[in-house]
Amino acid sequence: MHLNKIINKADRTGIILTRMLSTLLFIIFCFCMGQRVTAQQAVVTLDREQILIGEQVTLQLKVENLTDQAQSVQNWFKVKDTANHIEVVRSGKIDTISVDGQTTLMQKLTITSFDSGSWQIPVIEPVVKDINNQEYTLSTTPVTLRVMPVDVSNLKDFHPVKDILNVDYRDYTWLYITGAVILLGLLTFLIIRWIKRTKDRPKTGKPVVKGPPLAWAMGQIDALEKEKLVEAGKVKEFYTRLLDICRAYFDERLSSHAFQATSKELVASLQAYLVRHKERADMESFASLSDYVKFAEHSPEVEKTKEAVTIARQTLTSVEKQIMETQKKNDR
Repeated sequence: MHLNKIINKADRTGIILTRMLSTLLFIIFCFCMGQRVTAQQAVVTLDREQILIGEQVTLQLKVENLTDQAQSVQNWFKVKDTANHIEVVRSGKIDTISVDGQTTLMQKLTITSFDSGSWQIPVIEPVVKDINNQEYTLSTTPVTLRVMPVDVSNLKDFHPVKDILNVDYRDYTWLYITGAVILLGLLTFLIIRWIKRTKDRPKTGKPVVKGPPLAWAMGQIDALEKEKLVEAGKVKEFYTRLLDICRAYFDERLSSHAFQATSKELVASLQAYLVRHKERADMESFASLSDYVKFAEHSPEVEKTKEAVTIARQTLTSVEKQIMETQKKNDR
């Protein structure tokens, strides 16, 4: 009876130990499973496994479940630009996603192939370093891309190779050369004409009075006559310069802004200095004749030109005389 009790007690103890051992093994198993679930892993995927020649497909490279502080990627995936009939068209940047201390790195590549067949993507696996500076490679499952040829037999736009066609070609080189010669001749004519007109243009510009105004003006008129411009057919230049000499004298002696005044305004400003009617009439006739020559291309007779020179000299002399008399009166 006592022995049976001892045996029963031993059986119960064994059962308890067995249950405790089972529980311990179950806890260890769960721990290991948990570690396995959260272990780092590298994943390579394609969004499509089959394409036509030249089509593009996205290759995704991913490293998951890295512990932020304890692990880091030492070497990222490597995919050659061209290898095993696969070409990398574009490489995206590596994105980082961290959730509850777990980090996931991900990169997308656009690839293509121009060779039909079944090609394994040549991917070099990444290397991870842990907190103990130990490096290990994360293995991946090989990914294969199937590239199908394009069927062009039913394309409506497909046409067979044709023979060389004759083209109705005409050589218009002679026409271009003729046009260029005519254009060059016309351009040359216009340039020569412009240069000639510029050369024949009367010398204009406000003369600079040097010395006593009357003496300077008389000397300028003498020099102008000696140039024989009228005899050379340059009547317009002669009358323009003759009238400009008179205007320069009036500007200097009377401060009348003679170069800005019209011929009528000029004659009117001299009323106080040309006391006799004949002097005013002669000056008005000379100014009008100069305008006809200058603006209407009028060519007066030689006698008229000599008369114009005489009127210019007499007008300057009369104005100078009147100025001197006025100064004497003012000095008294």
